Amino acid sequence: MTAPKFDNHNIPSPEQENFFAADPLAEALWSRVFGEGYAVVRPHLERMGRCGALAERHAVLADRHPPTLATHDVRGEPASRVDFHPAYGELEALSYGEGIVNLKYDPAFLRALPGFRHRAGFAGGYYFAQSESGLFCPICMTDGAAWVLERRAGELPIVQETLARLTTKELGELWQGAMFLTERVGGSDVGANSVEAIRDGEGWRLRGHKWFCSNVMAEAILVLARMPEGVAGTRGLGLFLVLRDRPAGNGRRIRIERLKDKFGTRSMATGEVTLEDAEATLIAGAGEGFKAMAEMINLSRTYNAVASLSLIRRGILEALAYGAERRAFGARLRELPLWRATVADLVAEHLASLVGVVSMIEALDEAEAGDASAAALSRILTPIAKAVTAKQAIWSVSESMEAIGANAYIEWSPLPRLLRDAQVLPIWEGTTNVLSLDLLRVLGRDRAHEALFARVLQAIEGGRGEHPELAAAIERRHGIVVKSLVGLAEAAPAEQQRRARGLVEALWRLFTAAMLLEGASDERLSAPFVAALQRILVRPHTVAPAGAFAESVASSSEEPLLRAGYQVGG
Repeated sequence: MTAPKFDNHNIPSPEQENFFAADPLAEALWSRVFGEGYAVVRPHLERMGRCGALAERHAVLADRHPPTLATHDVRGEPASRVDFHPAYGELEALSYGEGIVNLKYDPAFLRALPGFRHRAGFAGGYYFAQSESGLFCPICMTDGAAWVLERRAGELPIVQETLARLTTKELGELWQGAMFLTERVGGSDVGANSVEAIRDGEGWRLRGHKWFCSNVMAEAILVLARMPEGVAGTRGLGLFLVLRDRPAGNGRRIRIERLKDKFGTRSMATGEVTLEDAEATLIAGAGEGFKAMAEMINLSRTYNAVASLSLIRRGILEALAYGAERRAFGARLRELPLWRATVADLVAEHLASLVGVVSMIEALDEAEAGDASAAALSRILTPIAKAVTAKQAIWSVSESMEAIGANAYIEWSPLPRLLRDAQVLPIWEGTTNVLSLDLLRVLGRDRAHEALFARVLQAIEGGRGEHPELAAAIERRHGIVVKSLVGLAEAAPAEQQRRARGLVEALWRLFTAAMLLEGASDERLSAPFVAALQRILVRPHTVAPAGAFAESVASSSEEPLLRAGYQVGG
């Protein structure tokens, strides 16, 4: 009897040269999103996909060698300087230097593709962030600071210089952005903030302590501080711009007390800061300061959702590429029924949230152009998209690690770093509970659910002709969610809070299902989108055990989803 032959290694080590090129749905998805303007934005997406793949080895080094704080200079004088591993500078060159922020403010691009700034920026970010989450936070805050300053105080000469610096591709001229928001006294309860704004002639000085300051060495910082009038709560806060180098030496008044020893996103420096009469420019005063900062927070929440999608996508890509080669039980992993069912669920959930987030960003672009209905849709989608996708990221990366097995648990794999980085996503920019409370406020104040339901019904009607059974299923889910909202309105405030997290999930499930149905009208996307719908409609929650409800859906839905995630031999 001849002994069976085995590969002595059987440990695939797939590498990607370009995350955009590795995405089987990229051309169909983004050409649908950008229409005739796709030719304008495609080079940027391809470039960001290549830069994301090139960033991988630098991301590994920057994670293993996190930044350090120098508290004194060589003469023993006090200093607050953060030193980074050279790999972090390479990451900055592959992102800022390649236009990841600049594109959104480039006049030539905005003329060529007006009304698509956020869709173009976030689509590129989606591919870059598949390798490096740490730097994606400073990228987020640099863009966010520029966006708020442009909207709120673009006429000020100091702001004009700051905008030029925040949006340049020249690393030697670049100023990175940050927001110093939370304090020890309150954390998420920003209304308890106590950092003081002190009038100094025509200008201002800020005094006090900020507890959680990401991108702590940023050159352009938006800071919330309490105005001299002393009004309580968020209404008494003003928004200020603090520049590290304007006036010269102002950085010495921004003392970094220590760096946070974080669980993940270790490449990026987060610290505790004391402002010692730092000179500042008022951007928005009492009554408007927190509103202006909220604009940056909401953009940051969108970045958070995109970062979540990036980690989900990278984990799935690693699992599918590994499963296409790894052999076990006499077959490739990709050929084993339970493995297929498990990973098909991961791809289905990813596609649902991907089309949901892209639709949310579309609403953001339209709201910026003055569309009131789109603005309402953006307001309600932002907290629920951030909340659900962040939870999905942890679950999906963990499931992807399990689909590979023990080799993905070892630090030579990117999965451990991705999983550590994913854990911050439900915490930054508002925890799931905080976002659930935000949803309640949006429902009560703006009735923004009406815009969401209108968009869902529009998608159902558009998809009813080609897929009547799926349209009917989504319509039934819409009816259930409407009844839940009616019941919520009649409940006591405490009970409304208890139900809020379930409502977050229900609204997102409804919206993303409708967006999949609408997208399935494109013949290039029809097979994977229909397959995704078939699976998510039988899964009660976005993070239900992968593969646990396979008996409720045809196995024929697996292959379109596996192909949508990774093209074997491609």
